[in-house]
Amino acid sequence: MELSLKDKTILITGGTSQLGRAFVRKAVRQGARVFFTYLKAAKTAQELERAGAQGFSFDLADVKAIDAFAVMFKEKVEFLDILIHNAALTADSFIEKMLESEWDNVMRVNLKAPFYLTQKLLPLLLRKTPSKIFTLVSRAGLSGLAGAANYAASKGGLIAMTKTLAKELGRKKILVNAVNPGFMRSSMTANVPEEILRRNLEESPLKTFSDPDEVADFLLFLSSDQMRQVTGQVFHFESRPF
Repeated sequence: MELSLKDKTILITGGTSQLGRAFVRKAVRQGARVFFTYLKAAKTAQELERAGAQGFSFDLADVKAIDAFAVMFKEKVEFLDILIHNAALTADSFIEKMLESEWDNVMRVNLKAPFYLTQKLLPLLLRKTPSKIFTLVSRAGLSGLAGAANYAASKGGLIAMTKTLAKELGRKKILVNAVNPGFMRSSMTANVPEEILRRNLEESPLKTFSDPDEVADFLLFLSSDQMRQVTGQVFHFESRPF
Protein backbone atom coordinates (compact mmCIF):
# COMPACT_ATOMS: atom_id res chain seq x y z
CA MET A 1 0.00 0.00 0.00
CA GLU A 2 1.51 3.31 -1.09
CA LEU A 3 0.58 6.40 0.89
CA SER A 4 0.35 9.88 -0.53
CA LEU A 5 -0.26 13.19 1.16
CA LYS A 6 -0.27 15.12 -2.11
CA ASP A 7 -2.22 18.38 -1.84
CA LYS A 8 -2.67 17.97 1.94
CA THR A 9 -2.04 21.04 4.10
CA ILE A 10 -0.64 20.09 7.51
CA LEU A 11 0.25 22.06 10.63
CA ILE A 12 2.20 20.37 13.42
CA THR A 13 3.23 22.07 16.65
CA GLY A 14 6.61 21.22 18.12
CA GLY A 15 7.98 20.49 14.68
CA THR A 16 11.62 20.60 15.76
CA SER A 17 11.22 17.85 18.38
CA GLN A 18 12.61 14.41 17.55
CA LEU A 19 9.20 13.08 16.56
CA GLY A 20 8.12 16.37 15.01
CA ARG A 21 11.04 16.68 12.63
CA ALA A 22 10.77 13.02 11.59
CA PHE A 23 7.12 13.61 10.66
CA VAL A 24 7.79 16.92 8.90
CA ARG A 25 10.48 15.46 6.65
CA LYS A 26 8.40 12.41 5.78
CA ALA A 27 5.23 14.42 5.12
CA VAL A 28 7.10 16.79 2.79
CA ARG A 29 8.47 13.81 0.86
CA GLN A 30 4.90 12.49 0.54
CA GLY A 31 3.84 15.69 -1.20
CA ALA A 32 2.20 17.59 1.66
CA ARG A 33 2.39 21.31 2.24
CA VAL A 34 3.77 21.29 5.79
CA PHE A 35 3.87 24.06 8.37
CA PHE A 36 5.31 23.68 11.86
CA THR A 37 5.75 25.68 15.05
CA TYR A 38 8.79 25.78 17.30
CA LEU A 39 10.15 27.87 20.16
CA LYS A 40 13.97 27.95 20.24
CA ALA A 41 15.47 25.33 17.90
CA ALA A 42 16.25 27.77 15.09
CA LYS A 43 18.97 25.61 13.51
CA THR A 44 16.70 22.56 13.25
CA ALA A 45 13.89 24.78 11.95
CA GLN A 46 16.16 26.05 9.19
CA GLU A 47 17.02 22.47 8.21
CA LEU A 48 13.32 21.61 7.98
CA GLU A 49 12.66 24.72 5.90
CA ARG A 50 15.42 23.72 3.49
CA ALA A 51 13.64 20.37 3.21
CA GLY A 52 10.49 22.17 2.05
CA ALA A 53 8.46 22.97 5.18
CA GLN A 54 7.76 26.38 6.72
CA GLY A 55 8.23 27.17 10.39
CA PHE A 56 6.81 29.74 12.79
CA SER A 57 8.47 30.58 16.08
CA PHE A 58 6.26 31.63 18.99
CA ASP A 59 5.44 30.60 22.55
CA LEU A 60 2.41 28.32 22.83
CA ALA A 61 2.08 29.34 26.47
CA ASP A 62 1.11 32.84 25.31
CA VAL A 63 -2.49 33.12 24.04
CA LYS A 64 -1.74 36.50 22.46
CA ALA A 65 1.02 34.86 20.43
CA ILE A 66 -1.43 32.14 19.35
CA ASP A 67 -3.94 34.83 18.38
CA ALA A 68 -1.35 36.62 16.23
CA PHE A 69 -0.27 33.37 14.60
CA ALA A 70 -3.85 32.30 13.88
CA VAL A 71 -4.66 35.61 12.18
CA MET A 72 -1.55 35.38 10.01
CA PHE A 73 -2.02 31.68 9.24
CA LYS A 74 -5.64 32.13 8.16
CA GLU A 75 -4.47 34.78 5.71
CA LYS A 76 -1.77 32.45 4.39
CA VAL A 77 -3.75 29.26 3.76
CA GLU A 78 -7.27 28.66 2.50
CA PHE A 79 -7.87 25.40 4.35
CA LEU A 80 -6.24 22.92 6.70
CA ASP A 81 -6.42 19.15 6.26
CA ILE A 82 -4.46 18.04 9.32
CA LEU A 83 -3.72 19.70 12.67
CA ILE A 84 -1.28 17.85 14.93
CA HIS A 85 -0.75 18.94 18.54
CA ASN A 86 2.73 17.59 19.22
CA ALA A 87 4.42 20.31 21.31
CA ALA A 88 4.82 19.54 25.00
CA LEU A 89 6.55 20.90 28.09
CA THR A 90 7.79 19.24 31.25
CA ALA A 91 8.70 20.73 34.64
CA ASP A 92 9.08 17.68 36.86
CA SER A 93 8.90 17.92 40.62
CA PHE A 94 7.19 16.09 43.46
CA ILE A 95 3.98 17.77 44.55
CA GLU A 96 5.39 19.14 47.83
CA LYS A 97 8.08 21.03 45.91
CA MET A 98 6.24 21.90 42.70
CA LEU A 99 5.88 25.62 42.07
CA GLU A 100 2.57 27.05 40.95
CA SER A 101 4.35 28.46 37.89
CA GLU A 102 5.58 24.96 36.97
CA TRP A 103 2.02 23.66 37.11
CA ASP A 104 0.61 26.58 35.13
CA ASN A 105 3.27 26.61 32.40
CA VAL A 106 2.90 22.90 31.67
CA MET A 107 -0.89 23.23 31.56
CA ARG A 108 -0.69 26.22 29.20
CA VAL A 109 1.48 24.44 26.65
CA ASN A 110 0.20 20.88 26.93
CA LEU A 111 -3.55 21.44 27.39
CA LYS A 112 -4.66 25.03 26.91
CA ALA A 113 -2.70 25.57 23.68
CA PRO A 114 -4.29 22.55 21.91
CA PHE A 115 -7.74 23.78 22.96
CA TYR A 116 -7.11 27.38 21.97
CA LEU A 117 -5.29 26.67 18.69
CA THR A 118 -7.98 24.20 17.63
CA GLN A 119 -10.67 26.77 18.37
CA LYS A 120 -8.89 29.49 16.39
CA LEU A 121 -8.11 27.28 13.37
CA LEU A 122 -11.43 25.41 13.26
CA PRO A 123 -12.71 27.53 10.33
CA LEU A 124 -9.78 26.27 8.21
CA LEU A 125 -10.49 22.65 9.16
CA LEU A 126 -14.14 23.07 8.18
CA ARG A 127 -13.32 24.33 4.69
CA LYS A 128 -12.05 20.95 3.44
CA THR A 129 -13.61 17.91 5.06
CA PRO A 130 -13.02 15.25 6.10
CA SER A 131 -10.20 16.90 8.04
CA LYS A 132 -8.29 15.54 11.02
CA ILE A 133 -6.93 16.57 14.40
CA PHE A 134 -4.32 14.52 16.24
CA THR A 135 -3.06 14.97 19.78
CA LEU A 136 0.17 13.43 21.08
CA VAL A 137 -0.53 12.07 24.54
CA SER A 138 1.24 9.86 27.07
CA ARG A 139 0.85 6.80 29.24
CA ALA A 140 1.25 9.24 32.15
CA GLY A 141 -2.18 10.63 31.32
CA LEU A 142 -3.76 7.25 32.05
CA SER A 143 -1.61 5.75 34.80
CA GLY A 144 -0.04 8.82 36.43
CA LEU A 145 3.65 9.57 36.81
CA ALA A 146 5.32 10.14 40.16
CA GLY A 147 7.23 13.40 40.15
CA ALA A 148 5.25 14.83 37.23
CA ALA A 149 1.69 15.53 38.41
CA ASN A 150 1.48 18.56 36.11
CA TYR A 151 2.54 16.63 33.00
CA ALA A 152 0.33 13.63 33.82
CA ALA A 153 -2.69 15.85 34.50
CA SER A 154 -2.16 17.77 31.26
CA LYS A 155 -1.98 14.60 29.19
CA GLY A 156 -4.99 13.08 30.96
CA GLY A 157 -6.92 16.24 30.19
CA LEU A 158 -5.76 16.11 26.58
CA ILE A 159 -7.05 12.54 26.21
CA ALA A 160 -10.44 13.60 27.60
CA MET A 161 -10.51 16.64 25.30
CA THR A 162 -9.66 14.46 22.30
CA LYS A 163 -12.57 12.11 22.98
CA THR A 164 -14.92 15.03 23.57
CA LEU A 165 -13.92 16.84 20.37
CA ALA A 166 -14.45 13.59 18.45
CA LYS A 167 -18.06 13.63 19.65
CA GLU A 168 -18.55 17.34 18.98
CA LEU A 169 -16.85 17.53 15.58
CA GLY A 170 -17.83 14.18 14.08
CA ARG A 171 -21.03 15.63 12.63
CA LYS A 172 -18.86 18.26 10.96
CA LYS A 173 -16.73 15.52 9.33
CA ILE A 174 -13.64 16.17 11.44
CA LEU A 175 -11.87 13.11 12.86
CA VAL A 176 -10.10 13.56 16.21
CA ASN A 177 -7.70 10.94 17.57
CA ALA A 178 -4.79 10.67 20.00
CA VAL A 179 -1.45 8.88 19.66
CA ASN A 180 0.64 7.77 22.61
CA PRO A 181 4.12 7.46 21.09
CA GLY A 182 5.49 5.54 24.04
CA PHE A 183 8.73 6.30 25.86
CA MET A 184 11.44 7.57 23.53
CA ARG A 185 14.78 9.29 23.95
CA SER A 186 14.36 12.99 23.22
CA SER A 187 15.18 16.43 24.58
CA MET A 188 12.24 16.02 26.97
CA THR A 189 13.71 12.84 28.45
CA ALA A 190 17.35 13.93 28.34
CA ASN A 191 17.39 14.71 32.08
CA VAL A 192 15.39 11.67 33.18
CA PRO A 193 17.40 9.68 35.78
CA GLU A 194 19.01 6.49 34.52
CA GLU A 195 16.97 4.45 37.01
CA ILE A 196 13.71 5.61 35.42
CA LEU A 197 15.05 4.91 31.92
CA ARG A 198 15.97 1.39 33.00
CA ARG A 199 12.57 0.86 34.61
CA ASN A 200 10.80 1.86 31.38
CA LEU A 201 12.92 -0.61 29.43
CA GLU A 202 12.14 -3.38 31.91
CA GLU A 203 8.40 -2.70 31.74
CA SER A 204 8.36 -2.65 27.95
CA PRO A 205 7.31 -5.98 26.39
CA LEU A 206 9.82 -5.33 23.58
CA LYS A 207 12.55 -4.12 25.96
CA THR A 208 13.21 -1.08 23.81
CA PHE A 209 12.39 2.60 23.49
CA SER A 210 9.90 3.82 20.90
CA ASP A 211 11.28 4.72 17.48
CA PRO A 212 10.35 8.28 16.37
CA ASP A 213 10.53 7.25 12.71
CA GLU A 214 8.02 4.44 13.23
CA VAL A 215 5.65 6.73 15.13
CA ALA A 216 6.00 9.31 12.34
CA ASP A 217 5.16 6.64 9.76
CA PHE A 218 2.02 5.77 11.72
CA LEU A 219 1.02 9.44 11.81
CA LEU A 220 1.50 9.54 8.04
CA PHE A 221 -0.88 6.62 7.66
CA LEU A 222 -3.46 8.24 9.94
CA SER A 223 -3.13 11.49 7.97
CA SER A 224 -3.67 9.78 4.63
CA ASP A 225 -6.97 8.99 2.93
CA GLN A 226 -6.50 5.35 3.98
CA MET A 227 -8.01 6.30 7.34
CA ARG A 228 -11.41 7.99 6.98
CA GLN A 229 -13.79 6.44 9.54
CA VAL A 230 -11.89 6.26 12.83
CA THR A 231 -12.34 8.87 15.54
CA GLY A 232 -12.21 9.24 19.33
CA GLN A 233 -9.41 6.68 19.70
CA VAL A 234 -6.10 6.58 21.57
CA PHE A 235 -3.46 4.60 19.67
CA HIS A 236 -0.68 3.25 21.90
CA PHE A 237 2.90 2.46 20.96
CA GLU A 238 3.22 0.29 24.05
CA SER A 239 1.19 -2.54 25.51
CA ARG A 240 2.01 -2.29 29.20
CA PRO A 241 -1.02 -2.48 31.51
CA PHE A 242 -2.38 0.86 32.69
